[in-house]
Amino acid sequence: MGHLGEAMDEASIDPSSVTVVALTHTHLDHVNGLLAPDGREMFANLTKILIAKDAVKSFLDKSELERFRHLLAPITSGDRLADHLLAVAIPGHAPGHMGYRLDTGDDSILFCGDVIHVPAAQFAQPELTWDYDDSQAVARATRIKLLQDAAGARTWLAGAHLGRPGIGKVVEEGQGYSFVPVA
Repeated sequence: MGHLGEAMDEASIDPSSVTVVALTHTHLDHVNGLLAPDGREMFANLTKILIAKDAVKSFLDKSELERFRHLLAPITSGDRLADHLLAVAIPGHAPGHMGYRLDTGDDSILFCGDVIHVPAAQFAQPELTWDYDDSQAVARATRIKLLQDAAGARTWLAGAHLGRPGIGKVVEEGQGYSFVPVA
């Protein structure tokens, strides 16, 4: 929320080098990154915004994002976006909530948006829900399956609310899981 520019500076990423953005969903804490705090477009050379077909309407309902309409590229789960990048539906949190799986052959990382909001609680008890989920029952089932699959396959997870550094591995622990952040 307003710190994307600083984070990109810290990572030595020039915003003008970004040409494609893949959104997990359209909640403001995710789409507002398209705009700098002063209201200008964050990515001057943006050519495409990947967004789940089911999320387009909620994107267009945000009047401040109307200027990006021509860049929207609706996708569905299973779409191959690049050689090693796959769109993966992760329903329950928001209309069209989409994840992105990057598979290098050696490793796999799933950018999982808002499947997990409160890591300290939801890894240990993945059945816990969150008021911001559109369908708590669907979000719960999605989270349980995602964590089970990630632990079994040793998939890296990257999520918006996982805290710094926001990426790590999931391991089974008792009746739940724990998150081991990348070193």
